[in-house]
Amino acid sequence: MSRESGSTAALLLGGLRGIGGAAFLVPGVGARTLGIPDDAEGRYLVRLFAARNLALAAGLLASRGDARRLWYRAGIACDALDVAAGLLGFRAGKKRSAAAVDTAASLLATGLGVAGLLATDRAEVAE
Repeated sequence: MSRESGSTAALLLGGLRGIGGAAFLVPGVGARTLGIPDDAEGRYLVRLFAARNLALAAGLLASRGDARRLWYRAGIACDALDVAAGLLGFRAGKKRSAAAVDTAASLLATGLGVAGLLATDRAEVAE
């Protein structure tokens, strides 16, 4: 894989996180999508999630080299924990459709993060 593969993964992951980050502006939509109450507390939680997505996207897209690897790793850790949270939520009785959206998005982000990290590492070894 080339350095471009790592950059493509970063752009795709940044776009996915940007969609999640957009929930900061429209937290009611995010609350309904995530299956949580669309009230003041639910909107607050959605905005926390959105802020994290925006920070992870900005850090990844603004970095290169070792710093980018660190942002990939931080994102992978967050996303893997989000997968676990989605599965635990489903097990605890969360609505199936909401749990599926949560977990699928987290799995996609985890996969893109791993692919980007591997592509970045391979490109450096090849140089």
